[in-house]
Amino acid sequence: MLILLEKPFEKRSSGLLFLISYLLLIAIYVIQTTFVELVSDGFLMLIAVVVVFPLFVRLVVSSMRKGT
Repeated sequence: MLILLEKPFEKRSSGLLFLISYLLLIAIYVIQTTFVELVSDGFLMLIAVVVVFPLFVRLVVSSMRKGT
């Protein structure tokens, strides 16, 4: 999704916050599946939805603008 968006982060601070939260989510997932269970699977899924949802919304909005 990041590749499909031309400008995934318009504001620098919000983009940096999103990038940190996305990388943290990936790190928690790798640690949980490889070494030890840090959080429950349901909570990890909830965090994933919260982190990825804004990027998905921005992708849909940008594709609707190009189509119109």
